[in-house]
Amino acid sequence: MHNNVVLDKAEKVVVKTHKQPVLSGADGLRAIACLSVILHHFAQKLAIGAQIRPVQEVQGLLLLGNTGVSVFFVLSGFLLSYPFWRQYLSGGKFPDMKQYAVRRAARIIPGYYVSLLVCTLVVILFHIPSEYTWTRLAAGMTFTAGFHYVTFFPNEINSPFWSISFEVFCYFLMPVFMLGLYKAAGKKRSFAVAVLYWLGVFAAITGLNQLVHIFLTPENIRRGWEFGTLGGAKYWMPNYNPVGFFGHFTVGIVAAGITTKLFISADRFKSFKRYNGFDLAGLLCFAGSLVLLWKVRGLADFSFSLQNQPYYFPLYAVLIGGTLAVTPHSKWLGRILDNSFFRFTAKVSFGLYIWHYFIMFLVSRLWVKTYQQYMGIVNIKTWALVCLGVLLAAYAIAALSFRFVEKPVLDRVHKKSQNNLFEK
Repeated sequence: MHNNVVLDKAEKVVVKTHKQPVLSGADGLRAIACLSVILHHFAQKLAIGAQIRPVQEVQGLLLLGNTGVSVFFVLSGFLLSYPFWRQYLSGGKFPDMKQYAVRRAARIIPGYYVSLLVCTLVVILFHIPSEYTWTRLAAGMTFTAGFHYVTFFPNEINSPFWSISFEVFCYFLMPVFMLGLYKAAGKKRSFAVAVLYWLGVFAAITGLNQLVHIFLTPENIRRGWEFGTLGGAKYWMPNYNPVGFFGHFTVGIVAAGITTKLFISADRFKSFKRYNGFDLAGLLCFAGSLVLLWKVRGLADFSFSLQNQPYYFPLYAVLIGGTLAVTPHSKWLGRILDNSFFRFTAKVSFGLYIWHYFIMFLVSRLWVKTYQQYMGIVNIKTWALVCLGVLLAAYAIAALSFRFVEKPVLDRVHKKSQNNLFEK
């Protein structure tokens, strides 16, 4: 997804001089995040105990692909806060919240509603065992699913829907806190003060998240994945909760502030850029995130993280945020990440995310029965063939969803917009 933003004169000079997308590397990281989540779900279907040691090692790493969800949240915080940072540091006005809300709704609602309704219809028509079906659907439609374990998974057969309500909650909180920054700073717009402000927000969110753990931890009765999706939701909560996930979002917000400041101060870093300093810094952060995943593979859930949050928070999120902060200023790293395949994948990534698990469900019901079991497929060739078919089908459906469901709404909203302050 490209980020068509209005730039001030200083930023225009930077972009023109270096002939790069304003936020290069974002498409690549979005694609990597999406494919990581899909590969994580694929890896759950292969019987790891039946594989040779090298395959087990690779599968163990693929199982950590669920960290792509953290990348999504850091990336969203980065992209969505960038216009606010640009306006803040250039002395501009607070962005138009009506335009912000309409664009967020246009990006999320059409594709998500279609997928959620289709999945719910399948649950009903094929009599799939499902508790609180209508309550979960209502919570999913109103983006409130993530606030209680009963509704945490809005649909029985498409579990990735859980993150949508978390994301929308972050969409709401970010401009609220940004407004606080604008009000507190007044006309004296200081980058250092803004970063300290957001670090304070991070600390406050961490404190609030601790209260969630103390007062809102579900009871232990029927808590665990052996009790189905509701039991799994109980097991995940409160380690998974909307408040805690805003911490991931906040890391992306701070990264956006850094990259905006680097744009404005581009002249100071000409030599650093000339000698590939930003490329090396971005590569170091990204490589660090991979090394972290390699080191933590095999550890228990919610380990090696602050407040038992998932995805090795905050270290993993910080490494991804560091990659995002410097890559837009790189000479070659951004171009490598934003290759043609990753750009296409990024464009249809939302469709890939909301449809791939549903396709996996259909395959398990209609084709390979063992595909519905956790680590149920023993033969690696069968597993690879099935996963390839699912991936191709997911790309096809995601492309159709983007072309006929998402893009028409986005195009209509963009045509009505007064300006291009917010990305597509």
